[in-house]
Parts: sequence; C-alpha cells; structure tokens
Amino acid sequence: MWVVGKFSKAISERFKHTKIKDGYCLICGNFGPLTQDHVPPQGSITISKIEQRHVVEVIGKDSPPVRGVLSPNGSKFKTICSKCNNEHIGANDEEIAKVNRKLTVKINEYFSDIHSVISQISVDVDPIKYARAMAGHILAATSVMECKSPPVESEYFDPIKKFVLGDDEAINKTHDIYYWFYPFNRHISAKFVGFRNEGHLSFISLLSFFPIAFMLTKKNEGTFPSHARKIEFDSHQLFLDLSSQGAVYSEFPFCGLKGNQMMLLNGTQAIVSYPVGQ
Repeated sequence: MWVVGKFSKAISERFKHTKIKDGYCLICGNFGPLTQDHVPPQGSITISKIEQRHVVEVIGKDSPPVRGVLSPNGSKFKTICSKCNNEHIGANDEEIAKVNRKLTVKINEYFSDIHSVISQISVDVDPIKYARAMAGHILAATSVMECKSPPVESEYFDPIKKFVLGDDEAINKTHDIYYWFYPFNRHISAKFVGFRNEGHLSFISLLSFFPIAFMLTKKNEGTFPSHARKIEFDSHQLFLDLSSQGAVYSEFPFCGLKGNQMMLLNGTQAIVSYPVGQ
C-alpha cells in the first residue's frame, strides 16, 4: 500500500534529477535546449499540483520518508527537444486524451450501475498514434542525468526511438505492448526494469496513469499481469476489464515480490507522482 502521509524534512533524490537547460534529447539524440514534457500529457488527465518521488523511496512504505519535488501544474520531465516534444509526441497526444475521455465515461457508468454484470469495456483507438505517444513519454520520463552524455547504441531502446520518430514498423519484431486497467490517481513511469519470475528474466518499460497501465517489453519475452491485453497495430479497439480479479497486479511490477521473484532497476528511472492533498 502506498500512502502519502507525514514525512521528514529530507527531500526526494528526484530533486537532483530535474535541473537542466541544454543536453542531448533522449529521443532524437541531438544536443541543444531541452523542453518540458508533461507526463501524463495535458488533456489526458486533470492537471493539478503534484509531488514527484522515486518509486524506491515509497514502495513498501506506509508513509514516504521524504518530501517530494513539487510541481504546480502536473508532472514534467525536461529531457527532450522541442521538435520531438511537439512534432513526434505532442502531435499524437490527442489520441491519448480522446481514449481517456471515452474510457472515463464508461468506467463511471460501470461503477455507478450496481446491476452491471459485464465488466469489459472498449473504445476506438488509432493504435499507432496512441502507442507512439505513450512510448515517447516513457523515453522522456526519467532523470536529466541521461541528457548529459551522447546517446549510445541500445538493442532495447533504439527501435523504440525509431518508432517514436515515425517508423511504424520499427518495433514490430523487437517489442510487445501490453496494457490493463489502472484505477489509481498516482502516476508511475519506469523507463527500464528487469523482472525475474520463476527463473525467467524479462525487461519492461512502463507508464501508468488512470485509467491505463501501458507496458513495453522485449518480443515474446515479457512477464505481465494475467488480465493484460496486447496492443496489435491492426486492431482499432482497446479493451479494459474492470473486474476486481486483476486489482492486486494493477501496479505491476511494483505490486510486491513473491517467492523467488526479483526486480532490478536504476532508482532514478522510476518516478511516482502524487496529486497533492490526495
């Protein structure tokens, strides 16, 4: 359980990972002035005052031990250039906003109808636009320290970058995309997490904010909640199961380890944002 409560005077380590002016864009790799990317994007949620912390500072604790980094108008990451922010991500953000608006209406209708027996809802989507925007925000939502060095080749991240930059086929053979119902008001971004389950090691990238958790993972190698669905680019609908059967795993992979499960991550790449006062 994650609860915002009393905390000490110490401030989150996240404070050290937000201040920058110029650097290498984490999408195109060009050096220059960096701009702030809203994650979640504006229009997809109600923008409010938030606090950011690293996930490792709060997971498993009933009360975070440190003050979060405050932002008066939503969670932001200054890690990408204006071209990538506006043309490659921002141009597709309306698809996220549209999907969220439609899903929210149906979710409210479901939970306000005590006689409802069908827990699955669906909405229309442009899967490439939606996935491109979400993947772009995953790349951006991290520490500014990554912007201080030139980009290096990455078998995992390079196809995602190419996809965000406009190559519709870039991740077809390298990654799978899963999603599921995420019923919380806190936002989680995790750029790269290794998750070991029953001897199998998988690598995942995650962006979770109401009402969807969105996860990228290596092709045919992922570990994911049993109620998750895969995004296929030839399908133009998203389906959410609103039943309680998957609730315990809705914050995967930060939902508690069991048995021989293990998790490996760079703490500066996993951030949780809480609306202040909630």
